[in-house]
Amino acid sequence: MQILKIFLSCIIIIAVIYDVRSYTIPNSLILLSYALAFLCRARLGWLGIAGFFAGALFPIVSLILLQRAGVIGGGDIKLLSAAGGFLGIRRGMLCVLLSFFFGAVLSLVSLLRHKNGRARIDFFLNYVQTVVRTGKLTPYYQPAENGYSGTIHFSIAVMLAVCSVLWLL
Repeated sequence: MQILKIFLSCIIIIAVIYDVRSYTIPNSLILLSYALAFLCRARLGWLGIAGFFAGALFPIVSLILLQRAGVIGGGDIKLLSAAGGFLGIRRGMLCVLLSFFFGAVLSLVSLLRHKNGRARIDFFLNYVQTVVRTGKLTPYYQPAENGYSGTIHFSIAVMLAVCSVLWLL
């Protein structure tokens, strides 16, 4: 169990560093995470392998619509998936929920720091109106067009959630 905590903690920290520097999380890091998670979980037998797959698939299945809407990045979902592979389904689900809590806190800090709360609310309301009017789920926010002041590095929220699950709970 201790080796699992160390592997996952290192992977998450590396992912955050990449994300903060380049707004991307390398697929090679995710693939390495899956391999290590599978090996760690396989030591527990068939139940461990089932836990790997259930934990890894939950974030992908549950968050795909948010990714399609541009609310969360694909790399963040893959990072949650890799963490879920290590943690199994129950702790993986808790990690997803905690990451959204920490993401909300980080977003609030960002709003206060950038003093753009009113603009962000207007942006959101315009988006909702467009989706309702057209009936189409379009990307919510595109940093290339809208800038990065309305974004957070969600990988930091994932890191806080993973560390909470691994080291505190």
